[in-house]
Amino acid sequence: MKFRKLKSMLVSSAVALSSLAAPFTAAVSPSLTANAADGDNYAKLLQYSLYFYDANMCGDQVETNSRLTWRGNCHTSDEVPGGYHDAGDHAMFGQPQGYSASTLGWAYYEFKDAFEATGQSAHYKTIADHFAKFFRDATVLNGDSVSKVLIEKGEGGIDHSYWGPPEQQGNRGRMLWTSDGAANITAEYAAALAANYVNFGNPDDLKYAKALYNFAKQHQGSYSCEFYGNESTADEIGWAACWLYLATKDSAYKSDVDAIGTAYWVHCWENVSLGAAMLKGEITGDWGAANYLGELSGDGYKFIDSWGSARHNATAQMCALVAAKYNKGNADWAKGQMQYLTGDKAFANGQTHCLVVGFKPDASSKPHHRAASGTDTAESDGTPSKYVLVGALCGGPTDANGTYQDLRSDYKANEVAIDYNAGFVGAAAGLYYHYKTGTADPVSAIPGVKGGSTDGPAQGGTTTPAVTTTTTTVNGGGNTTTTTTTTKPSVTTTTTISGSTSGGKTLLPADMTVDTEEGDDGGINNYAEFKPQGAKKATLYLKVNSNDTEVSGAFGTWNGKWVQEDFTGVKVGVDKTVAIDYDIPSDVGQTVKAMVFWPHGNGVTIEKVVLDGGSSTSGNTTTRGTTTTAPKTTQGNTTTTTKGGTSSGDTVLLPADMTVDTEEGDDGGINNYAEFKPQGAKSATLYLKVNSNDTEVSGAFGTWNGKWVQEDFTGVKVGSDKTVSIDYTIPSDVGQTVKAMVFWPHGNGVTIEKVVLHGAGSSSNTTTKATTTTTRTTTTTTKTTTTTTKATTTTTTTTKAPTTPTTTTTQGTKTATLVGDANCDGKVSVADAVMIMQALANPSAYGLQGSNPNHITEQGWANADCQSSPGVTNKDALAVQMYTLGLVTSLPTDK
Repeated sequence: MKFRKLKSMLVSSAVALSSLAAPFTAAVSPSLTANAADGDNYAKLLQYSLYFYDANMCGDQVETNSRLTWRGNCHTSDEVPGGYHDAGDHAMFGQPQGYSASTLGWAYYEFKDAFEATGQSAHYKTIADHFAKFFRDATVLNGDSVSKVLIEKGEGGIDHSYWGPPEQQGNRGRMLWTSDGAANITAEYAAALAANYVNFGNPDDLKYAKALYNFAKQHQGSYSCEFYGNESTADEIGWAACWLYLATKDSAYKSDVDAIGTAYWVHCWENVSLGAAMLKGEITGDWGAANYLGELSGDGYKFIDSWGSARHNATAQMCALVAAKYNKGNADWAKGQMQYLTGDKAFANGQTHCLVVGFKPDASSKPHHRAASGTDTAESDGTPSKYVLVGALCGGPTDANGTYQDLRSDYKANEVAIDYNAGFVGAAAGLYYHYKTGTADPVSAIPGVKGGSTDGPAQGGTTTPAVTTTTTTVNGGGNTTTTTTTTKPSVTTTTTISGSTSGGKTLLPADMTVDTEEGDDGGINNYAEFKPQGAKKATLYLKVNSNDTEVSGAFGTWNGKWVQEDFTGVKVGVDKTVAIDYDIPSDVGQTVKAMVFWPHGNGVTIEKVVLDGGSSTSGNTTTRGTTTTAPKTTQGNTTTTTKGGTSSGDTVLLPADMTVDTEEGDDGGINNYAEFKPQGAKSATLYLKVNSNDTEVSGAFGTWNGKWVQEDFTGVKVGSDKTVSIDYTIPSDVGQTVKAMVFWPHGNGVTIEKVVLHGAGSSSNTTTKATTTTTRTTTTTTKTTTTTTKATTTTTTTTKAPTTPTTTTTQGTKTATLVGDANCDGKVSVADAVMIMQALANPSAYGLQGSNPNHITEQGWANADCQSSPGVTNKDALAVQMYTLGLVTSLPTDK
């Protein structure tokens, strides 16, 4: 067994610089709320576990990549900026850095479905790419060979003498490079990059992974420092070989995979033999080397080491959950162990501790973490943390009995570190993968989190969101029922009915289409779709498996328009059953869809639907209003366009001339897009550079002119020079902007180089595009609808202290009466930031045409534009928070 982790006790109160606040400070650590069922809310657990990496992000891209309001760029003078701070300190140690990244990659590789279903894929990709960029930047290549590798930044003892925010630390000094050793680190870098390639397909990751692996094989010496000791490097080389084999299927790596030895210790930063042995089992079918899996049993707390016991426990859970995918482990054992970490099961001494910061109101709140503490010394146990270190897993009990205290000064029990959360992320993802319980929190409900346009869950397919045109609320039967009529694209469904006729007929799940889908709030909704068969009424029968006391959902049908009847506040009976009646409209479509919005997932079971030609059969009665809608939109004809080069009179738009960015696509991947003004042109050509091995490109052009008009392109061949150009005929009724979107390849697999605007049509290489016209709402993942549809004029008065904003902003027919006052209550407060984020994150409920009675109004939307750049985005919510904290003195702001 390798050396165990030794942490310095050099915590000095002499250097008291933390009074210089990090960006976006708050006076005290805000509180968090929790639901009764948070113990098995694995969606929330996964969501929270990722935020620790936002807290420990380092370099000149923190303000761009981190999702925490209180973190900013730091250590920008490093020879190679980037990477992550190791723990509660700010040093960068190569071995836990590489281990954490590769283990997180393993978690995503095994449990990708969990990340996507809970809406965490985009967040994880940002974290993974930040790791990968640092590993590439830290590796100097000469051709395909490694010249040297940066393996450590800062000096542990000196770093530990500083207690304050990383933004104020300044130059850390030492950068430690190797040119002939440290295979335990270089192989971990290789494994992390290869895993990232497997997950996301960036060819640069694979290039550097191969070079680092060859370097580690050539220089197999080990490196240890005063905090992280290491002996053998065979486990790291085997671990990297597995990932490179999975990335390439090249038999050259197979010999090192076959040579992986027996694992006698839990997967951890100092010994990855268990992870390697498990991947060997997946690759070869031989799980014999994964010997330690046999140790993962029993009901008591799995105590492995006194330093970071929760860390080892969580990673053991992850290993068991991965093994359970292949019938080699016990998922229920992992579930029982997680109950110790979330405070839902008592340790041997009878005490319970939620060791996940922020997860519950009584969770650990004083982790040993400089940036979050807001204090000038670790010896400040009586002072609350300034910031909630959301999702950080604290070290945990120092003995098998459960001895633990929530003390900042206890660097053993309350340590937090990137390797601690790596296995914890994997455990949370694995538990959601196996049990599918819980829902992620709205970003606006999590203190100190910025959110972003990609926080929502991945959506299946490519359907266009519906637009609510009219909402009528009716009180009936003691419950509130809302009927909405929306325009919506047609939906193709397959419904299997066996032996059902109208009049008192019972439809069991086998007689309907019963399935799950992702809801607007990121949760997993159950639904049953059935043919009405001439019935006048239908009753939906549910069995509630959670502790929830009320049920909400809707019935809907497509009859040329989408007619939906919502039900809320339906009480759960003492026998945990619910029955909800629905009056089937006379103009019902071919099917009715009964949807359950709450509880989510396994929290409820659809038992049956009873069709009745007469009166209703349930005591829980709902009533329905009547609304009208615009006509159904239609699919246009297939058209053919051609592409050609530029000519005099063409306008070339480079990325700096457009909005070029990424967003989460319907398939959970990261899509590139460019948004530009058409400037009177008749056509446009999009020029791409493909960085992956893909041979075809797909995507779409779209514009909003009162409705969303989208023209898709698919199967466009990539040229021999890896470039592609796609033509678009700009419609005569084009909106203010055009959005060119690339659906495949994802992310770094493609680069948008330019757009050329033409005064007339273009000509050469042919692509076929299907034109579709639909109506849509604004969404959090589509910036066009929130940033390009208004003209803005501003006049700003700046004062020395926060004052009421004196800016006038014009948006359509509405003029801002008080910039920042999104809820129109006559003042600017955090409530306005929440209103903005709700409107962007859940437009169908809180947008301009939202179904919720408290949705944002046209006046509120005009007031919500708080930045000098036009358009309402999450940055406007951040601007409101900055204003309320006194960090800016007037609105709008450029900050």
